[in-house]
Amino acid sequence: MAMKRVGLFFLSGLVAGAVSAQEPSVPADSTAASEIRRQILLDEVVVEARSRNIDSRGLGNMRINTNLLKVSPLFLGERDVIKTLQFLPGVSAGMEGSSQLNIRGGTNDQTLYLTDDVPIYNQNHTFGLFSIFNADAIRTADIYKGGIPAHYGDKLSGVVSVDAKEGDFGKYRHSVSLGLLAGTVASEGPIVKDRLSYLIAGRRSFLDLLFNGLMSVINERQAGYPTVSFADLNGKLTWKLNDNHRLSWLFYYGYDDMGGINREHKKYSEEKYWEKFGYGWKTLTTSLRHQARIKQGLSLSGHAYYTGLSNFNYYKNKQESTESKQAMKNEHASRMNELGARFLLKHEIADRHTLFYGWEGAYQRYMPDYVYKSLNKHKSVYHNDHLTLFKTSAYVYDEFKYRKWLFSMGLRASLYRSGTISRFAWEPRLKVNTFIGEKHKLMLAYDRMYQPVHTINEIDYNAKTDYWVPFRENILPQSDQISVGWKHYMNEHLTLSVEAYYKRMRHLLLISNLEYYLDTHSDYVQGKGSSMGVEFMAEYGRGAFTGWVSYTLSRSRRTFGGRSYPFKYDAPHDLSAFAGYVVRQKPTNTHTLSLQMQFKSGYPYYVPEVSYPGMGLPTLPNGYIETSGDLFEVHHVPHYPNIRLKNYFRADINYTVERKLKHGGLTWQFSLLNVTNRANPYAVYQKDGRYKAFVLIPILPSISVKRSF
Repeated sequence: MAMKRVGLFFLSGLVAGAVSAQEPSVPADSTAASEIRRQILLDEVVVEARSRNIDSRGLGNMRINTNLLKVSPLFLGERDVIKTLQFLPGVSAGMEGSSQLNIRGGTNDQTLYLTDDVPIYNQNHTFGLFSIFNADAIRTADIYKGGIPAHYGDKLSGVVSVDAKEGDFGKYRHSVSLGLLAGTVASEGPIVKDRLSYLIAGRRSFLDLLFNGLMSVINERQAGYPTVSFADLNGKLTWKLNDNHRLSWLFYYGYDDMGGINREHKKYSEEKYWEKFGYGWKTLTTSLRHQARIKQGLSLSGHAYYTGLSNFNYYKNKQESTESKQAMKNEHASRMNELGARFLLKHEIADRHTLFYGWEGAYQRYMPDYVYKSLNKHKSVYHNDHLTLFKTSAYVYDEFKYRKWLFSMGLRASLYRSGTISRFAWEPRLKVNTFIGEKHKLMLAYDRMYQPVHTINEIDYNAKTDYWVPFRENILPQSDQISVGWKHYMNEHLTLSVEAYYKRMRHLLLISNLEYYLDTHSDYVQGKGSSMGVEFMAEYGRGAFTGWVSYTLSRSRRTFGGRSYPFKYDAPHDLSAFAGYVVRQKPTNTHTLSLQMQFKSGYPYYVPEVSYPGMGLPTLPNGYIETSGDLFEVHHVPHYPNIRLKNYFRADINYTVERKLKHGGLTWQFSLLNVTNRANPYAVYQKDGRYKAFVLIPILPSISVKRSF
């Protein structure tokens, strides 16, 4: 059997179907075998007859197989699991091109992101155009929208759990990939055959290298150019100590720098001027995990980890002349660090009864507002007081089957301490499944979640910097969600499903000014939210064709200061579809054509209600300054959306050619994004007294080539 998260991989020689006390004597591809797979006690204890690109594993839970990424349309030459998850029902992407996952009316910071069960607090590269998840370094991605097990907590809306790929224990595999804006190098293989393996994958954008090279060639004395770059490095070591123990070490580092450079070298003079400005962020994650099979039916997983995030914006300049040199640097940053550990014990009491016990604890340290200034050799540092959060949780989760009923019940107890304030939270979880006949499945789930941390981006759809802060003033955000579902297995090729949900959120915060909130614990409004919806999905796979279509009808609202308004990512109608077809398949090459499309209602949006000349007048709260020549205006943006953008539509196509070579293989991917060239707004700005839309993605071709050996 195969156990995910806890324990090792043990193959017991059963035929395709569910692991049970007796081997089912049915053909592996029959409908009956498919039914047996779906009625198992634990979703993880399965030997699949054939791989599926998308797997509906239960109420509110879906799994994406990385095989799907190989044929999905490229985004600027990159394969991205987050972009694929955005096409699932009940999941909103935020604005065009972002890497956000807003689940069932929640915000992106209310989604728990995990890589090998380690929390991460930034999933973006280049303001969200790419995610940090390198497709060459991941195995699967699970998303939980409801029916969330008790071992997940600390976020209100959902969970995205990405399993990092392990290195091959038997042979070496290497690959080099090139896309429009970035390149990837990956390598895996045995260090000690069948015992110790490694995987390493590095990725870097090269747009900044092109600009630097161009400036060096043309040798302009006065020039300005962007310095847009990102890089990341994934690493994993896996050591099979023996048949019952496995040790793994995970490492991730990511870096972004989004800015520009201006330089000037005056002719017939030694005077030089150079300045650099921009935004950036760094992410560092590392963990050590021990998985052990104590005895038959009893497994233990232990985990120690560190994860950290820093955001910053900066300005640097240097000025040289024959008489003097001057250098100045200003940096405004926020930082957070987390050190934690967790243990999970899995006890298979009987064939139809399994208990999970667990504990986790973490210490978090925040520096949300840090300012560094230097002029030549003189330096000054300013920062708010460090904020700290200690959290510890214990939980039990019980899964048992009685006849055609499958019960999953859990309780999570958490203690949060922020500064001198402590809060205790109970989080009950319940999920019930039952079969009616052989082809109909009914599901019911209830989840209570608490969230001790949140981000502040001061009403910015495409925020350059998110400030993470712990809860303050005894205000701990809470959500309660109830969901019901029905699934119909029409045959072995077609599955239909419907899920309905209602979510209530309390003790939400709307913060007007970060500085006041950090210094005086004031300038915020406490509110609530609600979200409800119905999700429809049809999945089909037969022969060379596979695909799905989904539709979500939903409403999401927020209430602050007695005023109720649509949530900024409220999209009442959301229709998505994916289709893939193997055009040609031969022993030496495979050609695959795929199409994905999405239509959804336009989002609510904030535009300035008040504008006035900035002639020494104070800036109103939530105001920003716009310059035009020597003049500048102050625009005041309301706390509530006052317009709705036009409906969104985008269709992408992809053609993949895979060739097997004598040594390795060669894969070409050709994609065309937004084939209808629809002008979907990324942001709205004011010009000449009129509002205009900034479009991020017009019709856009992409190409990628990968050589494996």
